[in-house]
Amino acid sequence: MASDLQHGEQFHDAWTERVRRQVALVGGNASHSHKLIARRRRDLRFRILPYDTFWIANAAAVFATAMAVLVVVFDPLLPAWHEKLPQAVVSVFRCVTRFGQSDWILIGTGLFLILMLVRDASTLRPRLRARQAVRSYAALYVFVSVAISGIVANISKYVIGRARPRYFGETGTVSFDLFSGDASWASFPSGHATTAMALGVSLALLFPRLRWVFLCVGFWIAASRLFLLQHYPSDMLAGCALGGTVAWLFARALARRRLVFAFDGNGGLVRRRGASGRLN
Repeated sequence: MASDLQHGEQFHDAWTERVRRQVALVGGNASHSHKLIARRRRDLRFRILPYDTFWIANAAAVFATAMAVLVVVFDPLLPAWHEKLPQAVVSVFRCVTRFGQSDWILIGTGLFLILMLVRDASTLRPRLRARQAVRSYAALYVFVSVAISGIVANISKYVIGRARPRYFGETGTVSFDLFSGDASWASFPSGHATTAMALGVSLALLFPRLRWVFLCVGFWIAASRLFLLQHYPSDMLAGCALGGTVAWLFARALARRRLVFAFDGNGGLVRRRGASGRLN
């Protein structure tokens, strides 16, 4: 009995010590990442939003006009177009649309960040430790881009309360129920399109040699919502614009800190190499 009690105490002490070491390790890794940020000299040559008020006003006018054309001309054509789609095509895009859900992205990048935090990097050379930190910031960039744009999209769609295309015969394309809280009235903007383009733009900036591959994949994931009659083309465009803009702006915010990204001589975004700090 006494030996069992002693064994239990030893196990408890060993487990407690292991937890203490792991907590200290996480704290050390977080402290190292914080010091890496603090040591970075800010690049204040360019603004996060590099356009003046007149450019933004012109861009907003063009976007609003494009949205109006979609709502008036193209959105009403969607239900009839969908009825003529082969069932095999619909089935394919039912699989494609699953990649527009944010859970697998957030879980994947979140687990990677946790792994980097609990990994003992004290034995690594300073250059490799810095590279590990940069990779962690890259994963954090994707996580935050998808999370923030998704939150904005979900709040907006329930505030705006636009009817989904399956109710077109009853409501048309411009029927709204503000603050409805009903998923059937949560069409604008498309959450899947927001996530798909936030991920597509993030990966395009992180891997510029494959930028068009990621952007096209993001487009087709967003477009899958049309094939399933879940969103109108205007919902898709708004979601793509939201997701892409958030990912681009966050990348520029990181570039000002010279983390993951940097500015070239003209204020454009370039990806930084691992720990060297040199530009591609």
